[in-house]
Amino acid sequence: MAIEIKQRLLPDGRPNKPSKPMTPQWLTVHNTDNESSGATAEAHSRYLLNGSGGEKKSWHYTVDDKDIYQHLRDNEQGWHAGDGTGPGNALSIGIEICMYKGIDEQAAWANAAWLVAKLAKKYGIPLIKVVPHKHWTGKNCPSRILPQWSKFLNMIDKELHAQDKPQQPAPKPDQAAKDNVTVIVDGEQVKDGILINGVTYAPVRSIAEACGLQVEWNQAQKIVTLTKGARG
Repeated sequence: MAIEIKQRLLPDGRPNKPSKPMTPQWLTVHNTDNESSGATAEAHSRYLLNGSGGEKKSWHYTVDDKDIYQHLRDNEQGWHAGDGTGPGNALSIGIEICMYKGIDEQAAWANAAWLVAKLAKKYGIPLIKVVPHKHWTGKNCPSRILPQWSKFLNMIDKELHAQDKPQQPAPKPDQAAKDNVTVIVDGEQVKDGILINGVTYAPVRSIAEACGLQVEWNQAQKIVTLTKGARG
């Protein structure tokens, strides 16, 4: 599983972000608490770029059932944890998960689990430091996920293991599985063929001549021409 992360970064100097550097040590999970139809990850990206309604609000990522948008660089602080200059804002990456009407919530959670695992692996953040917003201020957030927090952590843990597995490269043509194939024409065995990934390849000339066909090869144009009636 791999998801495109769409970057819509807040420019430096914007009043709705601290513009301070950060070395991430925590991952903080939120729900947007916005059930309005159309309150997608892309819509929240526009909200932040338009100034967060004049408030000091900013976070790093928003996730829905289709997309992931990034708003802040991982190495800069946001205003999302509600603890002022405390570690929630100063040391954690904030991830908002959408909950609008009609969203495929399980797909959104799966996308968020993939993102959390990716960031945890990238920055060496242990699962014990993946926390809900409630951890910092006591706020009932992420409101939809909190009742199933253990399930969500298990989803992240599975993603961590999946991302740890090395990707198997596609086999090159000369590395494909090969087996010899016996070719018989009119009860007589002719030159063997080769089975490669379910497709049988056999020498044209040997089979064509065994079937009484004349074979012509055009080297310049790489064309094989078979003509009936070669044997008299």
